[in-house]
Amino acid sequence: MIPLIDGFRFAYPWLLLLLLSPVAVLLLPMNRGGASFAPFPLIAALPESRLPLVWRLLVASGLAALVIAAARPQFGQVVVEREQTGRDLVLVIDTSHSMAVDDIALADGTRGDRLAAVFGAAKEFVAKRPDDRIGLVFFATNAVTSCPLTYDHHTITEFIDRTEAQQRERWEYVRTSEAGFLGDATNIGLGLGHAIRSLRDKNSLGKAIILITDGADSRELPNWVDPLAAARLAATRDATIYGIGVGNPAGTMTAQDRAGRTMSARVPRELLPDMARLTAIVSLAGGLSFPANDRAGLAQVLERIDQLQPTPHKIRTREDFSDRFALALAAGCALLALAFTLEPRLRGSV
Repeated sequence: MIPLIDGFRFAYPWLLLLLLSPVAVLLLPMNRGGASFAPFPLIAALPESRLPLVWRLLVASGLAALVIAAARPQFGQVVVEREQTGRDLVLVIDTSHSMAVDDIALADGTRGDRLAAVFGAAKEFVAKRPDDRIGLVFFATNAVTSCPLTYDHHTITEFIDRTEAQQRERWEYVRTSEAGFLGDATNIGLGLGHAIRSLRDKNSLGKAIILITDGADSRELPNWVDPLAAARLAATRDATIYGIGVGNPAGTMTAQDRAGRTMSARVPRELLPDMARLTAIVSLAGGLSFPANDRAGLAQVLERIDQLQPTPHKIRTREDFSDRFALALAAGCALLALAFTLEPRLRGSV
């Protein structure tokens, strides 16, 4: 059973070969006798005469309708039923000013900023988890739940792209410390708080927060939230936190000297992730922390987390199609009945 177009198919498409029969009715000679119509007993049994074109069209149309009815036209759809794992994952991504540091080796071998590396790896991670609900939180001084938990991963990807574009627009220059749309500090606890609020479904089989940050926690902020307290709260909600520290301790970054000249400089310590602090945070929620020094390392870390959060693939398909042959059957019978009812009159008119 092969669908011809979306939502329509024939149950027995091979029967459509019988449509050659009505074509033959139209192509056979106008003189109708037993020999000429030997393959069609109903027609050959009638007395010898000339067949008017109208009669031949009625018979051909009736036969075509009956053939279509026999092939069983059907309308409906193939429904894919996924047995969802019920896992809820929230990506919590740092967008502070240090994300502009260009100490990351990208996938194409060029050097780029952390923002491009993190956002690119995040999109790849989302694409590999089709069976999980994924949410998106961005944070710096402030935090925002950009997208609540959803199976619509295309929307997640769109939000990632939109946020990157928005962030770059807010930076006058990509590699300066000008504040982005959420500020320029690193309020990890606030980002975790937004993620925890997203993980309120008690029926979820697994909950995880993936925290991606590149800097030390900014405790001096007036709206600072203690990330250790947030991690403890996550643990009470049965949510595991995995931490990724982005930054290359041995790398260099593009900077400007006092004369405004571009130069290469070592990445200062304050622009590198505090891995000890990150480990302390995630350990309170049963998770692990990983350093990511380049784009490849970031992808490997996310792949490892993907393995820690396994996704069983149980997919069933069912066909939800219903027959629609009744109209064709009725039309075929009506056309043939009309043809043989009018046959004596039409024959007499020839």
